[in-house]
Amino acid sequence: MAWESALGSVIEVAIALAGFSGIVAAVGRRGAGHWSPVDQLLLRVLLTAAGAALAFAFLPFLLIDVIDPSLVWRICSGLHATFVFGILLYRFREVSVLGVTQALGKRATAFMFVGSSMAFMVSVSNALWFASSSLYVVAIVWHVLSAFLSFVALLLNAWAEPPDATPPPPGNWPG
Repeated sequence: MAWESALGSVIEVAIALAGFSGIVAAVGRRGAGHWSPVDQLLLRVLLTAAGAALAFAFLPFLLIDVIDPSLVWRICSGLHATFVFGILLYRFREVSVLGVTQALGKRATAFMFVGSSMAFMVSVSNALWFASSSLYVVAIVWHVLSAFLSFVALLLNAWAEPPDATPPPPGNWPG
C-alpha cells in the first residue's frame, strides 16, 4: 500500500473518531453534565489523538512536492517525535495531578504509555536513520488506535453507574 493511500485512510478515520466524540458527549449521564475526571481525560485524549493523526497525516502531502521525499519523512518524523514526547510528558503530569491512574486502570495506563513510547522511538529512528514512509505511517496509526481505544472506553463508561447518583447543584441560576 502506498503512503498516500494509507495516510488518506488515517485522515478519514481520524475525522470519523473526532466526529463521534460528539455522540460520546451526548450518551448517558454525560448529556446531563455528569463528567468524571476520567471521562474528561479520555475525551481530551480522544480529541488530541484524532487531531494529531489528522495533522500529521496531512503534513507529508504539503511537503512532498517541494522537498526531497527522504527529507520529508525525516522532518515529519522529527516533528512527530517532538509532539509525542511533549504530549507524553503532559499526559503523565495530568494523570498524576488528577490522580486517575486507579480509575483508568494500571493496564490501560501502561498500554498508553508503552504505545506512545514506541511511537516516539519509531519516529526518532525514522528521523535519524531510515527516512521511511512506512515507518512514518506506523507511528501515525498509533494516534488512530489511541483515539479509538479512548472512544471505546468512553462508550463503555457511559453506562456505568456514576459514583454519586445525585445531580450536581444548579449553581447560580439567574432569576
